[in-house]
Amino acid sequence: MENPMNEIRIGDITAKWARNNHIHVEYKASLESTNATAKDLAFEEDLLEQSLCLFVTDHQTAGRGRGKNTWTDAQVGSSLLSSWSYLLPMKPQPTASCLVGLAVYRACMSTWPFLNWSLKAPNDIYLGDKKVAGILLENVAQADEVRFIVGLGVNITAAPANVDTATSILQSLPEGAPLLGEDYTAFLDRLLFEMTDAASHCDQPLSPTDQLSLLTALNRFPLLKEKYTAMEADGSLYQGAKKISWAQL
Repeated sequence: MENPMNEIRIGDITAKWARNNHIHVEYKASLESTNATAKDLAFEEDLLEQSLCLFVTDHQTAGRGRGKNTWTDAQVGSSLLSSWSYLLPMKPQPTASCLVGLAVYRACMSTWPFLNWSLKAPNDIYLGDKKVAGILLENVAQADEVRFIVGLGVNITAAPANVDTATSILQSLPEGAPLLGEDYTAFLDRLLFEMTDAASHCDQPLSPTDQLSLLTALNRFPLLKEKYTAMEADGSLYQGAKKISWAQL
């Protein structure tokens, strides 16, 4: 049976969802990078009243990952290519990376709880042993205001054919299970809730619940060589007596 999501461009449907939810959205069919655009427009006068600006596209010509990594599209319109730009009164702390990763993981688990989700620190979401999403965090400051920019790429209907370690949500669904439009919009609804909550707490230590939730998400990663045994409020992890800084992962 032909999947009803195949003819939909993810960027377009995401932009329509954002407008329906009264979120300021900037959508173009092609961009160099959503994070680069979000940074360029961070303090544009007509955006200063917007606590959240969403930047989406169907194709990035120079998609970026953490460090020198790049983000490769599959086919045009098959992935959520987005940057969520939050206007904050404070500078995010290192725990922000933990909270955003947990937010994306929770949104995925809530929408498709029957799939084998995991979090690979510091910024990747996996389905089984294959990567399905990546996160890139950046800040831009002006006087006392900060734009906290969460770049999020998620393979929805396809993954790059030349990347053996990547998959998509559609490819991971049980045989005969379609990826419906209402599933995707439900995912966006939960993602908005989780990401906004993470942004509002990104200058705070991790709560005990967040620490336990992160440990569970991290230890679900099937390629992890040694399980994490504990986590501190600043995001530091332990493997037995060995302490590991989140920022060093």
